[in-house]
Amino acid sequence: MLISHDGDYQFFNIGGKTYSCYCVTYKDKAVMIDCGPLADRDTIEKNMQKDFLFDVDAIFLTHAHADTAGNAEYFSMLYNCPVYCMKESMEYLKKGAYPRPAKNHPYIKKAGPAGNIVPKLPAFMPFEPCRNLEVLTRTVAEEYLGKDVMLLMTPGHSEDSISLKIGDIALIGDAAQFNKRVLAPIFVDNEAQLGRTWETLLGLSCKQYLSAHGRAFSAEEWMDPKEK
Repeated sequence: MLISHDGDYQFFNIGGKTYSCYCVTYKDKAVMIDCGPLADRDTIEKNMQKDFLFDVDAIFLTHAHADTAGNAEYFSMLYNCPVYCMKESMEYLKKGAYPRPAKNHPYIKKAGPAGNIVPKLPAFMPFEPCRNLEVLTRTVAEEYLGKDVMLLMTPGHSEDSISLKIGDIALIGDAAQFNKRVLAPIFVDNEAQLGRTWETLLGLSCKQYLSAHGRAFSAEEWMDPKEK
């Protein structure tokens, strides 16, 4: 579904109800941003066939959890295109597994009994190893998405998390999600880092933040603590 159009850019949400992923077109280029979990593969592919009548030139991953990267190998093979990620993500993508947090992880201990669900989250499920990997750099991002793109390190949810700002829109992976109001992701690898990431992303003052979960939201909604 086309969700925004700004100059040479078009933004499509091609994900399912629970897990969002996006395609961005710039002139004659098309980039898939995250590619959802295995369970959503058929939905994503149908949405691509219905709403996105372009070939995909590259896949960018915001991080290597299975709910954002689980279909990277499949869509890379389908579109015969490379997958770009941070250097820190490569080991996990090649293995097809992101380490499950240990029981003594600070966030899990702080969450108490609720923390028991974290290792069972889809983010930590095994997925198909990805082979056609390249390092995502600013030069690569600009090659596909033009000089207006910003590549931002936004750790907190995971060490390898990144975001992309294109014009007035930021694609932020799992840095935050919207459920009546802006919330932290279910799992946080480092709360101090996530706090700094939120300051960075809020400072962008974007008209739309596109996350891997929940609907798009604005900077004004992010700063408003009231439930909608």
